[in-house]
Formats: sequence, C-alpha cells, structure tokens
Amino acid sequence: MSTLLTTAGIILLVTGLSFFAVKQDNRMKSASLVFLVMLMLSTSTLSTEWGRMTSELVEESDDPHYGLPDLWDGKQAVCFHFPSGSAPSDLDDGRHHIDYDGTDFKTDDNWNVTGACVGGFEGYENGLDLLNAAVDATGEQFALNITEFSFGLQINTIAGISPCDAYDCAEDFSSGAYWEILHNGAYSLVGVSDLVLDSDSVITWQIASY
Repeated sequence: MSTLLTTAGIILLVTGLSFFAVKQDNRMKSASLVFLVMLMLSTSTLSTEWGRMTSELVEESDDPHYGLPDLWDGKQAVCFHFPSGSAPSDLDDGRHHIDYDGTDFKTDDNWNVTGACVGGFEGYENGLDLLNAAVDATGEQFALNITEFSFGLQINTIAGISPCDAYDCAEDFSSGAYWEILHNGAYSLVGVSDLVLDSDSVITWQIASY
C-alpha cells in the first residue's frame, strides 16, 4: 500500500512540476504528456501494488494454498510457523505474507499460528533452493542455523528460534522438539535438500514435539 501511494505521489509531483515549468499556453499539454509518460513507466509497479492491495486469502481448506493470498495461485511459497509466544517480536501478531521481493503486504491475525509465508516464487525444482530464496528475499529475517550430516541437513534454528525455545526438551532426549517440514500440507518423507517441488509447491516449517 505504501509503495502504491508513494508511486502515485511521485507521478503527481512530477506532473505538477512540469505544469509550472513551461509557459502558460503549453502547461496543460506539457503536464498531460509527462503524466502519460510517468504512468507508462510506472505501470508494472502500480499493477503489482494494486494486486497486493486487493488480494484475498484462499478459502478452500483442501488447497495447498489455503490461507495464502490468491495472487500466489500457481506459484511457490515457504511458510515459517511459530507457536504462540515463540515468534520473533515483529511476527507475533499473526501470519504475515511477504512477497518474493521482500514486501510484507498482508497480515492474517486470525491464523492459529504466528510467523510468515514468503511466496510468489516460480521455477524452483529443489526444496533447499526455494528455502534459500525465501530467506534471501526477507533480508535474512529468517536466517537459518543448519547442521549438515551425511544423510542430509538438520535445521537447528530459524530466525534465531530453536524448537526447545517453544517446548521443554529433556536432557536425556526422552522428550524434545524439532523443526518439521511439510510439503503441500503433508509431512515430508524426505529432507528439504532432497525435496522435489511442484510448480505451485508450498513448504511449511513448524515446530513439532515428541
């Protein structure tokens, strides 16, 4: 919304300046030309921002994109869910929706977890590549701490949050918690580095306990 208003403001400002920058007889012609040129140059930005502002959340519960903005239909997304009281302070008011360029444009405060989904990606075939793209898009807001084993990767923390920050973990490992990965709403049988994606895959990270 702020980008839309900023772009519109710049168009009006430049148009206004062009109006007063020429002789009175040519003001309307000059301002109209500048307005049209600025509008054409800003069409992509205006369209993108309008789409974000008017997007609705997908309501079909059996759709992998359930609860996500409809402008992400047919595209890929990564969600990071934190239990109530465990989310980073800037994500504790609901589930944020962050576009592929890092724009946080919609928050669902009725969702039953806190955190964020980063979406609008296309063309990723591997889960780890998509995960890294989501982390990069948010400026390391969801920075990962990872341990690499011979059998794959273990996610230790996301955004600095360890599973044991949300649940009590026993020193003898009789009970504990871990970052669980879902693919299109179902528990993934492979790790993120081996996960083969669909064109509209949704990867979800959430903390599970045992």
